Amino acid sequence: MWTSIQNINYMVITSHFIDCEWKLYKRILSFGMIPDHNGETIGKIIESCLLEWGIEKVLTIMVDNASANKVAIDYVKRKMKNWNESKLVLGGNFLHVRCCAHIINLIVSEGLKDMNDSIIRIRNAVQYVRSSPSRLQKFRNCIEHKRIESQSIVVLDVPTRWNSKILMLSTALKFQKAFDRLLEDDGRYGLCFSELDSGKKRVGPPKDDDWGNAKVFVQFLHVFYDITLKFSASLSVTSNMFFHELCSIATELSTLANSGDFLLCETTVAMKSKFDNYWGKFEDVNKLLIIALVLDPRYKLDYVKFYFGDLFDENKVNEMTYDIKELLIKLYEFYNEVDNISSSDQVSRSIPLENEGDMGKVNENVDFHLERLKKFKKMKEKKDFVDLKNEVERLTSYFRR
Repeated sequence: MWTSIQNINYMVITSHFIDCEWKLYKRILSFGMIPDHNGETIGKIIESCLLEWGIEKVLTIMVDNASANKVAIDYVKRKMKNWNESKLVLGGNFLHVRCCAHIINLIVSEGLKDMNDSIIRIRNAVQYVRSSPSRLQKFRNCIEHKRIESQSIVVLDVPTRWNSKILMLSTALKFQKAFDRLLEDDGRYGLCFSELDSGKKRVGPPKDDDWGNAKVFVQFLHVFYDITLKFSASLSVTSNMFFHELCSIATELSTLANSGDFLLCETTVAMKSKFDNYWGKFEDVNKLLIIALVLDPRYKLDYVKFYFGDLFDENKVNEMTYDIKELLIKLYEFYNEVDNISSSDQVSRSIPLENEGDMGKVNENVDFHLERLKKFKKMKEKKDFVDLKNEVERLTSYFRR
């Protein structure tokens, strides 16, 4: 949902599903204006869309993190429960999924508050260069004088999208010396910061401290930028990556909160507080996102238990692992009943450990994730094989507990 510059509210509903060949599809089901952002209004539109398309099987509905959206999902859940032969999975207890990319946006935006002045100064400098062809040409001349070799040129960010700030700052950093030269060669560049913008003096030009803050910002937040790109993918499955990236963010924040850089520590503490509000408690995470990792044959339940062990005591780990396994059993029984498939099949076989190559193919760019995988592999190498008792055991385990 969004509001246009004409103050008109719009809403789009997109469906993600697989066919009988396990091919993933993305289709827009509805797009149009809505009267307001009221939760019940949104819920009625979603319900109407599902009825219009004859959609009965809905596992989850993902929305931005807003109170109105929670009201909307609760409304849809109540209505779907009253449908004849409702196929609402486990009573809709896991229907609501908060958009991970949106939560990351909220976390990062909290951290950006401490660096806002530096970002504004650099943005104003970039805006000056991009405001006319003649100014851009003068800037290109400064680039040549400073012998800066680059195929790119400075770009403006989108104020409402924090990830675009990384692109703006990372390119601007390449031309720091060119901006310094521009201050000497172009008198209008310095004067523009004496002018009023919306009744206030325009901030700038950027100083050495601002460039230093920008460099820290780009290096620090690049992991969040990469994770946002992964979560925003629409043509590939992303649910099985959630737990990996959640762990990476938690490790990154905990590590940098103890660094020696005052600004970095202050920024990280603010972000960690926001992170804890959304993902700090096990109960706050939609368990289906963890189930998605358990069903990934490279990890299964062992990896989840392994990571829990780094955060909680043994009793808490066993309790949380038990909850995940119980949920998986309930899901299995639900789909088994829906599809009218006998649940009495038993299997007994041995599964070898996956090879090193398979374990190294996931998220190679995230160092914290790779470190966890190395520790996980060492733990698994101490075990050999497992006798599997039933279908759920086959899905969740590699070795005897």
